[in-house]
Amino acid sequence: MKRPISSWAAAMGCALLIMLSAGAAMAERRVALVVGNSQYKNTGLLLSNPKNDAEDVAASLRSLGFEVILKVDAGKRDFDLAMTQFARLATSADTALFYYAGHALQYQGENYLMPTDAELEDEISVRYQTVPLDDVRAGLEQAAGVKILILDACRNNPLADRLRLRATGLSRNARNVRGLARVDKAQGGVVVYATAADQVAADGTGRNSPFTAALLKRLQEAGVEIGTMFRRVAADVNESTKGQQRPELLISLVSEYYLNQNDRPVWERIKDTADLAAFRDFIDRFPSSSRAADAQYRLRLLEREQLARQSGPASEDQRAKAEAERQKQQLTFAPVVPPRADPPPMTQEQACRRDEDRLIRLRANQSLEEVIRFERELGCERLRPQLLRLRESISAEAEREGAQLPNVERRSPALDPAPQKPERDSTRVVPSPISQEQICKRDEERLMRLRASPASDEVIRFERELGCERLRPQLLRLRESILADGEHDDHEAARRSATEQPRPMPDVGPQKPERDAAVRVAPSPIQQEQICKRDEERLMRLRSSPARDEVIRFEHELGCERLRPQVIRLRESLAPN
Repeated sequence: MKRPISSWAAAMGCALLIMLSAGAAMAERRVALVVGNSQYKNTGLLLSNPKNDAEDVAASLRSLGFEVILKVDAGKRDFDLAMTQFARLATSADTALFYYAGHALQYQGENYLMPTDAELEDEISVRYQTVPLDDVRAGLEQAAGVKILILDACRNNPLADRLRLRATGLSRNARNVRGLARVDKAQGGVVVYATAADQVAADGTGRNSPFTAALLKRLQEAGVEIGTMFRRVAADVNESTKGQQRPELLISLVSEYYLNQNDRPVWERIKDTADLAAFRDFIDRFPSSSRAADAQYRLRLLEREQLARQSGPASEDQRAKAEAERQKQQLTFAPVVPPRADPPPMTQEQACRRDEDRLIRLRANQSLEEVIRFERELGCERLRPQLLRLRESISAEAEREGAQLPNVERRSPALDPAPQKPERDSTRVVPSPISQEQICKRDEERLMRLRASPASDEVIRFERELGCERLRPQLLRLRESILADGEHDDHEAARRSATEQPRPMPDVGPQKPERDAAVRVAPSPIQQEQICKRDEERLMRLRSSPARDEVIRFEHELGCERLRPQVIRLRESLAPN
């Protein structure tokens, strides 16, 4: 018998501890006045649900930590006494709440709550037999914190209709309509109407009115901010009445407020723990709480940590075994590895990176022997076009300088079964390789010079020797523009030669005798290039100090035909007036 008693005592102790922690977490003072009037003296005003609504709301508020004053079927005197008690209790309270279910009316723009003994005969009875809503708001103003006014009181009132008819005959300024008037300001709190202003709320056919039924449902959801909670209430009422009743909410709070904070003490108790079951229980008990997302996040973290701890030792053992096996293989096979063993095979990407670095060094060194050797040993085929252009450019440069080309048989790699390594000149000093940035800077300067004095042959040579690939689009555009200008100049010269009469040539001195066409030898490409270079320099000098006689003489002596359109334009620009 002692063991069951001890278990019961332990369970009671845990429950008491939870209640104490909840009380400590919600130490704020909360007071409420709840009034529900159903049994009016006038049988035409009887209502079914306000008494039930008030009792159920009072019980729900008590479970949320409110000190509740409950009045059911209150006459005028009981109503006034309850208001006096509430105003005193609300003084300096953190939260003050007033809930009313029953009849109310709007008269000349003001709202009045009806005690059960009120008889509305004229305007005077309205002022002295009802409770002005402004008096309720004055009691709420005693609170130092949040003020909440909830009115499920827009029921259909036959006396209000009769009073409206009488007042209309007495005064043209009388303006009372159905329902309640909207409160202008929430005054630092919350005002909730069961239906829109100037509209009538339904009393309901069940135990509670549609509005109070929705309110009781949402008060059970812990951790929901008050604005969100009443918007959910409005959505529930609108759905249950099929759009015939739509509650209104006026709110002027500067911070978040929660009517149901039952989730807070539980969260404070578990938030710093590593108890997975506690977080799962919190999510199940408080799914609507704003802290549910934090609980899910903590739960995922703890689950990942647990999984890592469970799989961690096995992974460490596997890594240790793998490392021991690797070291064992190194010790076993290291002595029998030949000292000059070939390196492990490279991937295609590694081969291309290696060949790109070698190509950059060759562009800086400009060694034809190294280029030919590299061409035989090339492992990255996509670099072969660049390598061929580099070899041609070095060969052309050597021919221009009159250097002797190395006697190396040029064969494709496929036809060369055993690449031979030519001996290097022991006295040759290989310059240090330059970086890609230096190559691009060198090519940019050369491109600028070509733009200043464009020549198609120079551009084509530069295109073959280009080492900075990012300049290739600019070089291609320059070549296309030069070719387009050349074609245009040729067409223009042909048109002019066909339409213009030949002009007499002035006597400019002794001319060079013409050479015999039979024995004339056409210049080689290198010689032709030198001729064009010489003529370009002469054309530039003539442009700087133009003299018509010198231009005509130059036109006769011109050896580079691609410059003739430019010389013709220069001569025509110097034609005498």
